[in-house]
Amino acid sequence: MRSRSYLLFTPVLLATLWGAAQGCSASGQDNEFDPKPTGGSSEGTGGTGGIDITGAGGGFIVDGGSDASFNQDAACAATSSEAKIVPLDMIILLDRSGSMNDGVKWEGATNALKQYVTSAEAAGVNVGLIYFPIDPPDGLICNYKHYDDLAVPIAELPGNAPALVSSIDNEDANGGSTPMYGAMKGALFTATAYQDANPLHKVILVFASDGDPNACSFEQGNPPDADNIPTIAGLAASALNYNGVQTYVIAIQGSSIASLNQIANAGGTMQALDVTANINLFLDKMKEIQTKALACDFPIPEAPAGQVFDKELVAVKYTPISDPPMSEEIPRADNYQDCGGKPGWYYDNNLKPTKIVLCPASCQKIKDDLQSKIDVLFGCAPDIN
Repeated sequence: MRSRSYLLFTPVLLATLWGAAQGCSASGQDNEFDPKPTGGSSEGTGGTGGIDITGAGGGFIVDGGSDASFNQDAACAATSSEAKIVPLDMIILLDRSGSMNDGVKWEGATNALKQYVTSAEAAGVNVGLIYFPIDPPDGLICNYKHYDDLAVPIAELPGNAPALVSSIDNEDANGGSTPMYGAMKGALFTATAYQDANPLHKVILVFASDGDPNACSFEQGNPPDADNIPTIAGLAASALNYNGVQTYVIAIQGSSIASLNQIANAGGTMQALDVTANINLFLDKMKEIQTKALACDFPIPEAPAGQVFDKELVAVKYTPISDPPMSEEIPRADNYQDCGGKPGWYYDNNLKPTKIVLCPASCQKIKDDLQSKIDVLFGCAPDIN
């Protein structure tokens, strides 16, 4: 089965006019999802070039070149790029607590998941599945290590659909608690490790729940505030800041929208997708997640032979369709949280960047003007958000 086409931008460096190359090193705070949380030297990779976005078929066509009207010094040069198919890897973390078993929520959510994984639209997406809570032999229901193994391993649809459907059909909603902290931490360890192993993929977590967190604060090995929403949201933020793994949240009836919005926002997806009033919207939300997940990520290629990429000297400009075209620079943000509703872009990982990601405001602007053009310029000090 041929993989589904998701058009992002992996550049082909045709001609580089970089100034004197500089090594770049950085140190930062440890991140719990980083297997080597020691900071230190970090050589990044190159950046994307001219990207011409068109609306034909909803895809993107790449057009290289530089624009003399844009404020750039002699060391700056844009490179050409070509569209590349980028796989989407989705880990679903599904609540199977007893409160889901009311004759509506579990059936609605699982039927929607089965419809999604067998749909033509999902062909080419790689999907894996984790349930929570589980009943471990050691009784430690919140131990994150019990949730870093997938009930159904990540594999491409539609080939993985039978395994997913069979697993769902053989599962029941009869768990006795909602160990959100342990489940999310384990799932995000799996997601970030999978992203590390597949840097040119887009890995996301889809978390669906109907309840509030409990059972973790007083369990061995967990922090005393493990059942607090800010602590759980901090896990989503850590995964996002480590290597760009986003957390999408589906709020099922019984959950606190305000609480789940905090988790979604920390995980880079702004707010929870609300099906509290109608579980039949679950399928639509899965399709919406698929559409959103790859909208504004730009993978960065290897630096040219003999060159070292300086991640501090990258600028991004936006050219809307106008006559004459008037380019404007998109300022750089530190991370998703720094976007603050304003235009901007940030690296998926500030220490070891592999992608340029547009802030939501800039991403929406591009979606609203599919004839617009994005250029990424090298050797240029960026404006700061």
